[in-house]
Amino acid sequence: MGNIYKFLTLNSRLMASASLLSEANRRFIIELANMLNKEVQVITTNGIKYRGSLVGIDSSLNIIIANAVTDKNEKYPRVVIMNHTVAQMILLEEHLDLRDFAKYLEKYFPGMVRYVEEANIVLVGDKVRVTETGVEGVGPIAKRVKEIYDEYLTKRR
Repeated sequence: MGNIYKFLTLNSRLMASASLLSEANRRFIIELANMLNKEVQVITTNGIKYRGSLVGIDSSLNIIIANAVTDKNEKYPRVVIMNHTVAQMILLEEHLDLRDFAKYLEKYFPGMVRYVEEANIVLVGDKVRVTETGVEGVGPIAKRVKEIYDEYLTKRR
């Protein structure tokens, strides 16, 4: 009976670890997706630095930088950097995590607010969508969400 207990305990620990790793992997992918179309600096393993907009990334973590400029001021419209040569990728512009805004907005629109983590967007009802670039939608609810969004951004600064 002792061996079965040890096996079950070990098995449940392994399953918990796998679940934790799965969640960490999912969050990693979400963070990368939120860097898309943002200005980044990529430093390669041979020391070359590229600065530009991250426009593409695949499941192997190969990346595409648009309007890239090297540390030697060389300019390229697109640079594909293979995953094995990426040493660092640094986000150079502020990322607005809308999760906190969704919680803030819930006070004004209880039960109507939904945060979509994968896309970093907030949905209010069926017709209003909030992204890092602003509020999308029309009508009185959209107008009020825009006022609250502007207020929220002002308080953050």
